[in-house]
Amino acid sequence: MAQYHRMNRDEAQKRIAKLREKIWEANTAYFNENKNSVPESVRDQMKQELIALETKFPDLLTPDSPTQRVGVPLGGKLPKVPHRHRKYSLSDVFTAAELREFDERVKRFLKVETVEYSCELKIDGLNVTLWYENGKLVRALSRGDGITGEDVTHTIRTCENIPLTLPEPLSLEISGECFIAKQDFETIKAQEPDSNFANPRNLAAGSVRQLDPSIAEKRKLRMFLYELSPSPLFGKEGDLPREIVPTKSGLPAKARISWGEGGVTLKNQRELFTFFDQQNLPHEKEFQVFPDIEQVIKFCEEWSRKNARESLWYEIDGIVIKVHNFEFRRRLGYTAKTAKYAIAWKFPAEEKYTKLLDVHFQVGRTGAITPVGILEPVEVAGSTVSRATLHNAEEMKRKNILKGDTVIIRKAGDVIPEIVAPIERLRTGKEEKISFPKKCPECGSELNISEIVARCENAECPARHRESLYHFAKVLDIEGLGTKTIDALLELELIHTPADFWKLTQFDLVSLPGFKHKKIFNLLDALEARKSLSLAEIFTGLGIRFVGTENAKLIAEFFRERLGEFQILDEKLYTGSIHSTVEDLLSVDGIGPQVAESFIEFWHRSSTKKLLKDFKTLGIKILWNHVHEAQIFSGKKFVITGSFEQFSRDELKKIVSDRGGKILSSVSSNVDILLAGEKPGSKLKKSQELGVEVWEEEQILNKLGMKQEKSTLF
Repeated sequence: MAQYHRMNRDEAQKRIAKLREKIWEANTAYFNENKNSVPESVRDQMKQELIALETKFPDLLTPDSPTQRVGVPLGGKLPKVPHRHRKYSLSDVFTAAELREFDERVKRFLKVETVEYSCELKIDGLNVTLWYENGKLVRALSRGDGITGEDVTHTIRTCENIPLTLPEPLSLEISGECFIAKQDFETIKAQEPDSNFANPRNLAAGSVRQLDPSIAEKRKLRMFLYELSPSPLFGKEGDLPREIVPTKSGLPAKARISWGEGGVTLKNQRELFTFFDQQNLPHEKEFQVFPDIEQVIKFCEEWSRKNARESLWYEIDGIVIKVHNFEFRRRLGYTAKTAKYAIAWKFPAEEKYTKLLDVHFQVGRTGAITPVGILEPVEVAGSTVSRATLHNAEEMKRKNILKGDTVIIRKAGDVIPEIVAPIERLRTGKEEKISFPKKCPECGSELNISEIVARCENAECPARHRESLYHFAKVLDIEGLGTKTIDALLELELIHTPADFWKLTQFDLVSLPGFKHKKIFNLLDALEARKSLSLAEIFTGLGIRFVGTENAKLIAEFFRERLGEFQILDEKLYTGSIHSTVEDLLSVDGIGPQVAESFIEFWHRSSTKKLLKDFKTLGIKILWNHVHEAQIFSGKKFVITGSFEQFSRDELKKIVSDRGGKILSSVSSNVDILLAGEKPGSKLKKSQELGVEVWEEEQILNKLGMKQEKSTLF
């Protein structure tokens, strides 16, 4: 150790710089590659020397020093912060056939013969987003619901492989996985034998959400990053990361990102990871790019062998397959929940056996009756399983499962555990037959067994009522309004409908278990903050059978067309007096008979009219959906014919719909514009006869301000 107590300021400054550099190198080797470039005791000794020097020369202490990763504990709960960009999930696949279907969907949409894919090992951790401002780490957010996350900056700063300062003064938003290495998990379990930590992922998630960052520091959290958001964190909305300066080798030696027009964009995942390397941002190193889906399948199947994964020093639960080209990703876009350009290959489900103790029949919000097996607890796929689904009466009969059987259960990742089959040779003769109920286990009403899923059709069923309120609160994401709070409110008969949430007062809440002054006013504030709701949110939250997030948006748009353009909906909506029929809704592209019939039945209920009136009385403002694209085609009706060079037909439908236009299937006098590609067929002739305006591809591009394809980040 240098004799720091004899150093002058200049000597200390040089020594501090050298120590920080060496500590960063040691941390990078250990946390990114699981290697010790120096013994851990040496790394600790260097850190202690650095602390001593910074204590002696406090003016040389900077926020990005390795000694400054641990701050003071937070008081209260983690603050919630809106994400700058929506965080989407990935759909899961388990078979090669499903991967081939994904490939076909992608190629069909993009109108190409082959697609290049990038593959990354799917780290079994917690999704976290980092915000850098002018090169400084200023915030870290958990994923949350994808729209709002929890501020976990204080714990993520303890990740020794995440730079607190980038080499360049860039403003970025980057996402990745926070995790704990296998060996660190085993060490922590040995140090805390009474804690019963289930697996590295759960421990990482709990550590990130600790209020005291010193606890997180002891857990040795790490991160691997994989995504850069498409616009600068603090720049003008819509600007894109543009420029990479290439070297003679063709790869960037130094990345320089400028915001605005000009320059060369990061074009794919490989270039993104090259940029990450230049900014000292960690990512997993098993990443590969393949020219077609068959090689992707081979890669996935190789990693699916358990012995292949055992050599890794961190846990993975699958492979993430992404369209490699960022421009293709942008064109593919998203569904309401998932990215269309990516998918997650999940490893084969783990199976264990245990005893089936009983079967309970659960009533869902739509009245669906689900048999749930009560099991002797058993560890499966990294978690303790004590309940597993039997799906429905038909499945129970087909599997011939008896109460008291030894059964095989299966669980893969976050998929709900299921009972696969009984081990009949282990039967003792004491097992009992399971009878599926003919009446609702909650309200006693006769079940409708005309479908595969038995259903309670009593709208006043207490279980349906309770589950519906759970669902409404979950969709609106009201802080403090969880299932236990709703149960307590129901028991005290303080709520009956979703509108009753906004009738609650501090005097009502004080009678709830665990509700003190702060918790009471936090919930009341959260309810007040959600007094402006979009119509699509209302339709989704009310749990109308067959009406999911996407259908709710389509139906909300249907009402917008009927009521006209204004921000807050008028008296007709609040009174439910808009007369709509199944036939009216079937005219909406994307709405089928099941959805239409279910919604119309809901819409004409007297309870629906009363609920909407209650919303108005309570000051709930129901708004149209937030519009992200300029509504340049609002009120216009389009028909598409022929093929296009720069668009697939599905992509063109999405572009028109996002900008307020409506797509019809056939040409008539009601149509405003025909979008005509190559080989337009009879629709072009009919449009010309009727005097319908015709746009060819060049005109479409001009209208959209897209005269040529631009390479953008996503």
